[in-house]
Amino acid sequence: MKSSRIIAALVFVVASMTGAASAEEKMATAYEPMAPFMKFAGTAWRGEGTGPDGKPIVDIAVYDMILGGRAFQSTHRLEGGTYGGRTIIFYDEGAKEYIFHYFTTAGFHTVGEIVPTDTGFTAVEQVMNHPEYAQVRSEAIFGDATIRVNSSHVAHDGTVSDGDGLSYKQIPREGVLLFDEADAAFGKRTDVKDAHHKYEDDD
Repeated sequence: MKSSRIIAALVFVVASMTGAASAEEKMATAYEPMAPFMKFAGTAWRGEGTGPDGKPIVDIAVYDMILGGRAFQSTHRLEGGTYGGRTIIFYDEGAKEYIFHYFTTAGFHTVGEIVPTDTGFTAVEQVMNHPEYAQVRSEAIFGDATIRVNSSHVAHDGTVSDGDGLSYKQIPREGVLLFDEADAAFGKRTDVKDAHHKYEDDD
């Protein structure tokens, strides 16, 4: 299979962590629904695990409050490859739900809902324009400075693949270059493969 994780950008929700507040975080203080996300602003994380095909993957991600604290943004990239994506999470005041949109370098995108739990969160997202998957269901469990995310991928024919997951630990953000920063540093856009190849190794 040429596939791995779709939910990797969503592992940083509603956990209790400490850190200095940035100017953007301070602006967000007045908007209570997004307060749980503020603790992740300005941090970077490294996750190790496997995809639905059982192959090992490493995911690098960074997190920021945006839009004056009304939304939370996570940007990630699989180490050693070109695939990555950006998730924007916001609170729908009418529905009283946390909604997210995930945009990828591979041409597909997802939309879903995050539900906080006593141990972390659960999420269900609908996948659009993907050759294999129609839905992803995930659960995040927060430990002591760690996050474990387990996911199930639902194919278009209804087949469910279980057993893939990632374990994340916080890393220094300094020196972590993903898309915007790398483009600015190197003066060129990232070379992107299509959705059929998004999780393949570059060999």
